[in-house]
Amino acid sequence: MAGIVLSEAEGRQGKRRGFCIRGLRTFLSPGVGSLHFTPLVRGSGCHWLLWICWIPWALVAEGDSAVPPPILTNEVEFPLRLASPQPLNPTFPRLPSSDPPPVVPSLPLVLPQASPWPTQALKGTWIPLREWADYIGASAPKRVADKPNAAYELKAKRGSLVFRVGSSRVSAFSTDVMLGQLPQFIAGEPCAHRLDLEKTLFPLLWPSSTLLATTNRFVVLDPGHGGKDSGTQSFDARYYEKSFTLDWALRTKALLEARGIPVLLTRTNDQEVSLAQRVFIAEEAKAAVFVSLHFNSATPLVVRRGLEVYALTPPGMISSVVREGEDNPRLSFPNNHFDPSNTLLAWLIQRAVVQSSGAYDRGVQRARFMGVLRGQKRPAVLVEGGYLSHLEESRRISEAGYRQKLAEGVAKGIEQFFELPE
Repeated sequence: MAGIVLSEAEGRQGKRRGFCIRGLRTFLSPGVGSLHFTPLVRGSGCHWLLWICWIPWALVAEGDSAVPPPILTNEVEFPLRLASPQPLNPTFPRLPSSDPPPVVPSLPLVLPQASPWPTQALKGTWIPLREWADYIGASAPKRVADKPNAAYELKAKRGSLVFRVGSSRVSAFSTDVMLGQLPQFIAGEPCAHRLDLEKTLFPLLWPSSTLLATTNRFVVLDPGHGGKDSGTQSFDARYYEKSFTLDWALRTKALLEARGIPVLLTRTNDQEVSLAQRVFIAEEAKAAVFVSLHFNSATPLVVRRGLEVYALTPPGMISSVVREGEDNPRLSFPNNHFDPSNTLLAWLIQRAVVQSSGAYDRGVQRARFMGVLRGQKRPAVLVEGGYLSHLEESRRISEAGYRQKLAEGVAKGIEQFFELPE
């Protein structure tokens, strides 16, 4: 439909419905039952009228009651009936498999006690790290490195925060998160942007600030891609991303259900599910948490590797990952209501999966272009389990044992999110 503009026109001799299609004007006269095309071309100071075709009288209702046919869209038809799980019968090459290891008991939550909750608000745009340390009850910032960037460590009750001047990467209790604005020197002092401190680091320091008034623990896992949407390919071109994500989701589901956490998958076989349907499935299920599972690709940058978890960028902040150059900080989406919870859930999963798999830590990322997260009315994140464009990482992902480790990490992160102390 690119290049087509729909409009309503008023005829000089009465109401007539019309549409403008680029340079061609079409009038449909209810009282005549014919289709006229009037080219918007002027020549020698006169207009000319070309009759193209005659529509049978039966196709046009008389009088002003005639209405145009409905416009077809790709929106989900309501109500959507959720199909019962089907047996896995993929049409793509079968994955190397192995019997999953025995289900491990519920893992304890290891989060030290937080500092006392701050009682005053941060003021200003750029906050000196010295003031931030005092605000959170941490030690004064200590310079711990000069190269490649000047690095400053703040020791809080939960652990250490390490800022790097000129770098968006901050180490929060040994797990990296990405900031929207680069820390910088102002008047000789290292400073960080107030929104980064409030929206990214505050939820990690005070997890209780993200708690929702609900006992719901229902999880929707979303295996990315499916059907004709294959996703990216493994380095050796033997497998598609869609097969790996489904296997990963099935393994995670088994682990969570063994721990008493109910789970629904957005797909259970090789079928295509639109982004709108994935959001709607979570809404219909009244899910407490939505986690989408994917694998990455950076071709031709075949050296890029590692694991990253995405959360929707809060309003006013700059995304750490931008697609096609578009990133409007003024935009706000339904899922932004859960920004603190999104941040904490992403960090817990990032930390747990890095620990269970040994993958390179690319940190918690922020993005606005992920449609499957925008409309979620619950904490929601997207996990990129590694780069299939990287030779060694692609080889590991193709191993069932490694995918089991990824599943254990996701399950642990979700479980810890539900077990946060009040």
